[in-house]
Amino acid sequence: MKKKDMIFIIGLCIVIGIAYAIYQFMQGDKGDIEVYYHNEVIATIDISKDQTYTFEGDYGQFHLEVKDHQYHAVEVECPNHDCEKMGWIQEGSSKAIICVPNDIYVIQADVEPQY
Repeated sequence: MKKKDMIFIIGLCIVIGIAYAIYQFMQGDKGDIEVYYHNEVIATIDISKDQTYTFEGDYGQFHLEVKDHQYHAVEVECPNHDCEKMGWIQEGSSKAIICVPNDIYVIQADVEPQY
């Protein structure tokens, strides 16, 4: 392998590394979710930390379990439990958990809610 070939390969690796770093920076932190109550953010949660959170809604308590970079609604006090039926939401997903009776919803922090 010639010296010019080595310089080209090293230069190409550097350009690819810089492009990847820029891409990762532009992606932002996908490890946060936001909890909204009456269309206002009441909590920002890092989903890399396993924990169960409790929020008071219009109808009763809303429990959000975070585990293994995913989250779901559990033991929610509401009549229909549709939010619990959403199941586990993976990190980076654009899905939202919506509890209409409690007026609480949970969405990725980098996703802008539509009203």
